[in-house]
Amino acid sequence: METNKLIINGVFYVILTTFFIFLWLKEKKVVAKIRVYRDRFSEFIIKKLNIRSKGAKKGIKITVNITEAVGSALILVLIIQKFYLGNFLVPTGSMIPTIVPKDRLFGNMVIYKFTEPSREDIIVFKEPVGNKVLYTKRLMGLPGETVEIYGERLVIDGNQITDRRYSNLGELGYNQWIIPKKGDKLIIIPMENYSEVFKQNNVDIAEVQKLLLDTPGALAKVLPEVDFYINGKKTGMILDYIHDEEVLKKLLAGETVETTIPEDYFLALGDNTDYSSDSRFWGFVAQHRIEGKAFVRFWPLNRIGLLK
Repeated sequence: METNKLIINGVFYVILTTFFIFLWLKEKKVVAKIRVYRDRFSEFIIKKLNIRSKGAKKGIKITVNITEAVGSALILVLIIQKFYLGNFLVPTGSMIPTIVPKDRLFGNMVIYKFTEPSREDIIVFKEPVGNKVLYTKRLMGLPGETVEIYGERLVIDGNQITDRRYSNLGELGYNQWIIPKKGDKLIIIPMENYSEVFKQNNVDIAEVQKLLLDTPGALAKVLPEVDFYINGKKTGMILDYIHDEEVLKKLLAGETVETTIPEDYFLALGDNTDYSSDSRFWGFVAQHRIEGKAFVRFWPLNRIGLLK
């Protein structure tokens, strides 16, 4: 990990943690101070609304008190979940038997601020297909590695790295991919001018562009034969570039796009290989998408334990 990122993350967490320690040590003073401002705000509302009834005044004060208490608690919980300890509900069976539907997990939201993701980590990340939902998968391929599925086994740089079974589904199928790493040269080549094809068939190009910007995972169906090359070798989809409006306009017009990869990418796969929407179908996961590492299941109670 780059030194400047380590320094920035370190300073941020020192400040944030110091803030929480301060709140804990000065709890009584902080609570008293908040109470003063809360009461002043209640009086301000009462005067502003010209409320004279004792019952109404009491109702205003109770409402303000409850709103402040709930709001403060909610803010603290959101900060903790975002930067320290995430709380996730898994809705699908893509990680069976490791994780089953409706399991609740805690995620370490600090670890990847200071260390690189490792193979076999169970990661929580924002998927690149619709750019909306958090997925939970197992990280199996690292930046710069060559990956393929051969004999229902994952082969990396020519070596089988696990006995876990993986089916030959999706775009990966029987192909061999290179996982992009920072600094690699990327070329995206469309096989034709799709804009002209759409015009000839009375298809609204603006609607096509909107569809792909909203759901880049539809790329293979909407724009067949758009190929991605890393350092001259064909590889899997990198949907982050389809989220880029300027890149998408060029591809629709049949123009080749050339650029340098600005960050590392990873291969994420589900343990339940026959029923998992993962990198085999929609390509690689950019490092900035990874939120944290799922490390323990806390619900249901009869299945509490560390995740492996």
